Amino acid sequence: MNTVPTALGEHGSTWVSIGTAMSGTIWCAITVVANAVFATINDASQNWSTTNFRLSTAFAAGVTIYGSFTDFTLTSGAVIAYRAGAS
Repeated sequence: MNTVPTALGEHGSTWVSIGTAMSGTIWCAITVVANAVFATINDASQNWSTTNFRLSTAFAAGVTIYGSFTDFTLTSGAVIAYRAGAS
């Protein structure tokens, strides 16, 4: 079987700001647009969650993190979250 990776953003994206709890889909990438700190974040691809992720880490604007994020909430900043599949 020959598979072609989907383009980032092909399935849409969501602008997320402080305090908005995101769940109900899988996000393949999160790009920080204003320095951000996560209150919660869970990545099914790496089997890690808020319990082993440094929540006090500030991510600088311009940084993109990749994974299979099932849910997250920001303490500060803003991000664009890219959907991994059709919602």
